[in-house]
Parts: sequence; structure tokens; C-alpha cells
Amino acid sequence: MSEVDRVRDFYDRTVEDEWLRLERNWLEFGVTKAFLNRFLPPSASILDIGSGPGRYALDLTAAGHAVDLRDLSEQNVAFAKKEAQRRDLRLNSARPGDARDLSDLPNDSYDAVLALGPLYHLTSEDDRRRVISEAVRVMKPGGIGAFAFISRFAAAHYQLKTDPATIETRRAVIDEFLYEGRHRLAPETDFFVDAHFVDPSSVAATFGDTGLEQRALFGAESMMAQSEWRLAALPAAARQQWLDFAVSVAETPAALYGSEHVVFIGEKQD
Repeated sequence: MSEVDRVRDFYDRTVEDEWLRLERNWLEFGVTKAFLNRFLPPSASILDIGSGPGRYALDLTAAGHAVDLRDLSEQNVAFAKKEAQRRDLRLNSARPGDARDLSDLPNDSYDAVLALGPLYHLTSEDDRRRVISEAVRVMKPGGIGAFAFISRFAAAHYQLKTDPATIETRRAVIDEFLYEGRHRLAPETDFFVDAHFVDPSSVAATFGDTGLEQRALFGAESMMAQSEWRLAALPAAARQQWLDFAVSVAETPAALYGSEHVVFIGEKQD
């Protein structure tokens, strides 16, 4: 089974959990949405590649944008269609697709392209560059691209957040993320899937020759990855204050290294 097939299989089996993940990881979702809202024009045409079950796509559709959704997983696409119908929302389109190959789409087609998942599931640098190149190609001049990465420190943050007492059995995985920057799916476990991890300080350089000018580089959990679930139990007003704070400091070094996900937003140059 190829790397891409393993990723597809993983997400075919974990659709509902991935949908609920962005409820548990409410800071990641809230901070990322705040930055998207900052840079997206009104009524934008948006391509969401590697969309998962459609959390961002449906939220953006509800906000008045025209969204084309694509994901490797047919089960994710089916879920997004069903959820759109349940919410009485109309996605512009929703179908399976590989972020490395958008050859059916013409140049300069979209006001914005989101790639908030594909880059951390491709361990080949050539594949990651293909995703970025294709995304930039289909953006209009002046269009916005948003690209997410997982930090090499994510495994340590996650372990501290969920089960710090089991460090002895999880240390090898944490070190693999941190020092090797990759994770290979073991046949005997469902723990995540093949993935690539970055040092947050390296992300901006990834886009140096892509035709994108940086508009933002932020930590999606801000500096609070380890506290995210505990803060979720607070009353709504306090939770909103923490979200506002997270957005306000999300571009600081503390936030970049205190997050599990790092997001680059760039503007396509003429």
C-alpha cells in the first residue's frame, strides 16, 4: 500500500473522529478561522484541498463564500455532503481529489486556496512542493493561500495534554517527531499515519520561491496547545477571552513553538 493509500485508508476509517477533533481542538479551529477571515475577500471563490470532513469548508460556505471541497477520502467527501445538506448549505462542489494534481482546474481560478492538511501527510519534499505549486497555479493574482504544517514539538505537546504519565512508553515516538521530522505508520497501531513535521522556524523559507508573499505565519493553538482542552471547560465568555488572546499573540515566537500546528498565509504576486 502506498503512502497516499495509507493516508486515504486512515481518514476513511476516522471520519467522525476527525469531524469532532476540531471541536476538541477549538483553539486550532478558532485561531485559524480568525486569520482566514482577516485575509479573505467578501464572497470569495475558495478551493479547500485536503478538506477532511469539511469543517472549514462548511463554515466558510455559511459565511457567504463559494467553496469547492476536495479530499483523498471518499468517506470524508460523503460526510461533508451530508452535513451540508443537514445544515441547508450548498457547497459549490465536493469530490475526491489529490492535492498534488489539480490539472483539471485552470490557472488563476480562485480567490483563495486552503491546504490545511495535505502538506503534513506527504513525506516527500517533491510531493509537498507539487501541492504548493498546484495551489499557487490555480490562485488568481492577489489571491490568498493558507498552508498548515505540524510542528516537530507536537507530539510532546500532545503527550503533556493527554497522558503525561505514560512518557516512558511514548518517548520513542516523541523523539521520532522531534529529531527525525517524520512518522511511519506501524501495521499494529492506529496511532496517526505517515506524516512530516517541521521546525516552525523553517516554514517561511519553504515559500521563498513559490510566488507567494508572506502575509501571516502563526501558531494555530497560539502558545496554549497544552492547555487547550482544559480551557474548553470554561464558561463561554472566558473561553472567548482566551481565544481573543490566542489570536492576538499567535504570530509570536512563543506561539509558533507553543502550537501543534503552524499555518502560513501568503498572497500570490502578479
